[in-house]
Amino acid sequence: MIQAIDRLVTPRPLEHLGIGIGVMVFSIVATTLLVAVQRYTIRRTGSVAIRADSLHYVSDLLTNVSVLVALGLALAGWQWADAVFGLAVAGYILWSAARIGAAAVHMLMDRELPADEQARILDIARRHPEVAGAHDLRTRQAGHVRFIQLHLELGADMPLVKAHAVSERVAGELRATFPGADVIIHQDPAGLAEANREPWRQQGAEG
Repeated sequence: MIQAIDRLVTPRPLEHLGIGIGVMVFSIVATTLLVAVQRYTIRRTGSVAIRADSLHYVSDLLTNVSVLVALGLALAGWQWADAVFGLAVAGYILWSAARIGAAAVHMLMDRELPADEQARILDIARRHPEVAGAHDLRTRQAGHVRFIQLHLELGADMPLVKAHAVSERVAGELRATFPGADVIIHQDPAGLAEANREPWRQQGAEG
């Protein structure tokens, strides 16, 4: 930003534009390949460190594209374009760094999973044909590992071995949807959670 502002205040003509354009084209191709590999790795691991490193190369890519455009505009006589594009890239870097920093802080604080992920977890649990309901969902994330705990409501007469098998199938689906997740499931007889709430309702009605 400081350099861009300096160029706006004291403009200087650009030199060797042909060489600069050639170098930028080569750099853009190489950096694009690197960023593509990093994005694939981020999807597989969820690593915040790789995301931060990828931001460095994405900012390089944006810088190279902006330099290429600025050099083209300089050839057309618009010498100020280089500084303006430099300011835009600097602003993007600050905005992206703030987002990644916020995500890292949330992971350090063991923040619960986003609402859409919690809704997916309950949907996966409840859509199993032998599950009567799911409740008491608790989630958090530490680093790239998700921790999921919930209660499944199963038939009151269901044998324990079958209840365990149903719970394992639900846990397997959750781990497939959220790779690497630590899943703990507690089995409740169907209707037990509702019955436990009834005394509180009655006491509230009497009060």
